[in-house]
This record gives sequence, structure tokens and C-alpha cells, in this order.
Amino acid sequence: MRSTPDSPNPEAIEQLEQTALAAYLSTVVAVGNCMEEVCPPVGAMYRDRLLKLPRRIGFDATPQALEQSREAVETDLLEYSRTASAWIAAGSNHAAMLLDHLRATEETLAASADLQRAFLEDLANHIATAAEVDSEADLRVGFKRYAAGLRAYSRRALAEKLATVADLRRRREEIDAWLAEATTSNFTDTETGLLNRVAAERRILTQIGKKKPFCVILVGSTGGPIMKDLGDRLAATIRPYDVIFRWSQDELMTIFEAPEAAIATRAQQIGGWLGESSCVVTVLEHLSEDSAAQLIAKIESASTCAARC
Repeated sequence: MRSTPDSPNPEAIEQLEQTALAAYLSTVVAVGNCMEEVCPPVGAMYRDRLLKLPRRIGFDATPQALEQSREAVETDLLEYSRTASAWIAAGSNHAAMLLDHLRATEETLAASADLQRAFLEDLANHIATAAEVDSEADLRVGFKRYAAGLRAYSRRALAEKLATVADLRRRREEIDAWLAEATTSNFTDTETGLLNRVAAERRILTQIGKKKPFCVILVGSTGGPIMKDLGDRLAATIRPYDVIFRWSQDELMTIFEAPEAAIATRAQQIGGWLGESSCVVTVLEHLSEDSAAQLIAKIESASTCAARC
């Protein structure tokens, strides 16, 4: 059957789809690169995640996979915007406080210089006056008074300088902590290479902000596989777009964006694939009224219960 002039050309449609897919993947890569350039301390982690998408889509460019990748990109962008904004805002606050402190230090140093000049002029006048005194006793009294004044001035100057140095050191430590706060190492578990609990709690906040149903999947080891091996096995049972976090010493966590009823069967399958004798899979649904703190408390309670069992 030949195509009519008005009927779609299958080859043209396929070419159009390939062009659209290439444009989408190029956009994802460009976005990832921009994220790192705009805010390097935060963006590097998200850039690495986004740059993996083209390779994953290349093996599975189905409509479902594309939809899943879109959801993953949207989640990363939402989390990045919150994290980067908070980091930049904190930096602005630190800069403003540092400028205020520098202005106050400038005023303190100016006042100290004025005091020092006045003190030295007063001391010079007293010494000049003492030089005209003939009585040895009066000279001794004058010298003792001058010595006491010098000691008092020295103690005051030292106290002011130490206070200024201590305040500057505190500001430096705050800025150092701020700079280190968003480094990749602070989000990564060194033993497994997975994202750590800090990153997991950020992801929980992001998911709540999306206002869509989701569940936390907690996978605990009961003494079987080591955590890195368990992470590798868990990664093989979930979508390539889902992120695994190390929640605790013997627990991993991932998040499924769906209500519990929709993923119950999937969670059972994961438990079977991982080995029910060595792993415990717990599903915790986020309820609309739950805050991040309340959900984390539920996770902690489930962790404690699993440990006792």
C-alpha cells in the first residue's frame, strides 16, 4: 500500500522522533553543565547524574523510559534549585555579616588610633611637665603614675585586638563551613559511593515539595551482604533513574513516586530478588499531612523495629 500525499511518511516520522530525542538529550546535557557552572559546589553532583541519562536512554528509548527520565530530571532540577538557592542565600548572608564586621572593625581601629594618639600626647605633656620638677619624690610619683597608665592602656589595646581577632576567626570558620557544606563529599558515603543521609533528607524535602504521592523504600541488611554489594544488587532491581541513598550503617533507601498500593507488588519483588533471608524491605508512604520531620521519625521507628526483629 502506497502512502498518499496526505498520509504520514514512516521514515520521516522516525527521523523526526530521532531528532526530537537527540534535541532532548542535548538539552539535558546542556542543563547539567549549566548547573555546575552556575553553582559549582552544588551543581557538580547533579551534573553527573544528568550526564548519565543519554547513555541510559540510548539502551531504552521507549515512551515509558522517556517519561521516567523527564520525572527524574524535574526532580533533580527542583532539588538543585532549592539547594543552590539556600547555599547562595547563605553566602550572601555571610558576605553581608562580614562587611558589617569589617565596618565595625574599621571604626574600632579608628577609635583605637585616636585614643592612642591622645594618650601619647597626654603622656608627652606629663613627661615634659615632670622634666621641670626638681623634687626626686615628685618625680617618682609621676613615673609610677605614667607606668600605671601605660599598663592600663596596654591591657585595653590587647583586649581589643584579641576580641577583633577572635571575631574574625569565628567569621572565617563560618565561611569555611559554608563552603564545605555543599561539596560532593558531604553528600556521598565514602564506603559505598552512594549518596548519604544528608542527601536523602534533601530528597525527602524535594519530594514533599512536589506535592505528589510517594513512598520511601527502606532496605535493611540482617547480616548478609555488605552494604556496597547490597547497593549494587538494589540498583539492579529498580529503574536506572531512581536514586539509592545510604540511610544508616545497615540500611539503604530509595524513593518511588507512587502511593503504597501501586508499588506493594513491586516492593515484594525487590525483597525476593535481594534475598528475603538477608534483607528486610519496608515501605513507608508519605501522607499529605506529614512534614519531613514526621516522615523521618517514621523511618527511624521502622528502622528500630526492623533491628529488634
